Amino acid sequence: MSTLHEVKVAVKALSRADRTQLLDWMAVELDVGLFVTEPPGIYGAVEPERDFYSIEEYLALEEGSSMAYEYVAGQIYAMAEPSQSHETIVENAYSALLVHLRGGPCRAHLASRRVRFQCRGDDIVYRPDVWVGCGDERDSQGRLVEAPRLVMEVLSPSTARIDRREKSVNYREIPSLQECVLVARKSAQVTIFRRVEEWRPIVLHSPGETLELRSVGLDLPLARIYEGLS
Repeated sequence: MSTLHEVKVAVKALSRADRTQLLDWMAVELDVGLFVTEPPGIYGAVEPERDFYSIEEYLALEEGSSMAYEYVAGQIYAMAEPSQSHETIVENAYSALLVHLRGGPCRAHLASRRVRFQCRGDDIVYRPDVWVGCGDERDSQGRLVEAPRLVMEVLSPSTARIDRREKSVNYREIPSLQECVLVARKSAQVTIFRRVEEWRPIVLHSPGETLELRSVGLDLPLARIYEGLS
């Protein structure tokens, strides 16, 4: 295989799961620019668009708005309203973690709490759909969370590419993070990435399978995650 055309033919012959693993490998090993390069229009850049917003401007915008925003390398992005199925999946995962972690040092949180970190020198602030933090999770002003152990993102048509390509890679820059989980919304498919396994994706396809969240010691059946969805 020595030409670009031959490579394209070979990639097209791969299964969807294999193509997903290939893209994740390219993002990490070949540095193909999948970190913070999504165009602003994908999920709602703030208007009027500027070249750079400071963290302070981002916080001020959120404090004066009923909407939720994320911050990526100087740009502010408005988050879309979640669908009912999205909310159901989030509630299922959150409630399972809440019960499991009760009385321990770790706590489950929703997207109302922010996660701040740096990726290749750029400031990032995300709002994971569900995440778990252990110990001191706030910055010196008590506002931004910086030490998640587990993050879960529910994929939707408008954010699937960002969550799967940009976010799942950017999250790996957080030293405290042990696992990152992507949950498909329209089908029973969950992908988990673990630091101890060099972030190689493991894909679960069946409601009869169980998601092993080693970072918090919880085995979560996919049927529980998708409970209440037709």
